[in-house]
Amino acid sequence: MNVVTYLRVSSEQQAERELSIPAQREALQRHADKSGWNIVAEYVDEARSAKTDERPAFQQMIGIAQKTNKTFEAIVVHKFDRFSRSRADHAIYKALLKKHGVVVVSASEPIEADTPHGFLLESMLEVISEFYNVNLRHETLKGMRENAAQGFHCGGRVPFGYRHTQIGRKVIYELGAKHEVALIRQIFQMAAEGQGGKRIAGELNRQSVIAGKRWSPSTVLSILANPVYLGQRVWNKKKDADGKRNEISEWVITEDAHPVIVDQQLWDAAQSSLMQRKQRKTK
Repeated sequence: MNVVTYLRVSSEQQAERELSIPAQREALQRHADKSGWNIVAEYVDEARSAKTDERPAFQQMIGIAQKTNKTFEAIVVHKFDRFSRSRADHAIYKALLKKHGVVVVSASEPIEADTPHGFLLESMLEVISEFYNVNLRHETLKGMRENAAQGFHCGGRVPFGYRHTQIGRKVIYELGAKHEVALIRQIFQMAAEGQGGKRIAGELNRQSVIAGKRWSPSTVLSILANPVYLGQRVWNKKKDADGKRNEISEWVITEDAHPVIVDQQLWDAAQSSLMQRKQRKTK
């Protein structure tokens, strides 16, 4: 029987020898030789999570499996969780593959999927895999929450005016270049004096304060709304990638997490001025 192999490792698993790509490749070749199968192609996704089906090699393999001129009848994986950690994806893709005459086989979890016992065992493995995935996400979020509560960086872009520095395995903010710090203070001072985002951006562009950088009103307003310049670290504002926000009660706010660029008096003056401008516009 002609087969293809699918190998996957997530970024956090790359250091684990038994899950490494070479280790999976060796195990799959050994299983194919023992079963008398011929491996005609190999698909590899490195640093890819099985929580989603958005994996380039995986999607390429699924696409080829649906073609009438495909040259294989099975996809062989080291373990079923290499194929997917989502029960929904397991069900959808395995049903799709079966429709086109392709089965998914695990080299280390031999199961006769067409038997009642095999169906039950495979379903249990999928549930265990998804439990592991959900539990891992929970533990990761728990760790990030604790990390944020201590004022450490949890990923994402470092705000303008700061740099990040490593302390052991943790990352904190420190003040950036002097001209950047001075520029942040200038932006807040201009806002406190009654200037809006458009006018401040225009003045910064006129002065060419940073060569090659064009300031926009939205960038200026984003800076003016960011409490990071008060020394606060705010984490968990956004719920997901589409930008939806969590309730304020779910935010993790840490005071004095890093050096202050704008003091409370200047911050309050800028916010008051911006609020007055907004109120005037809505009248």
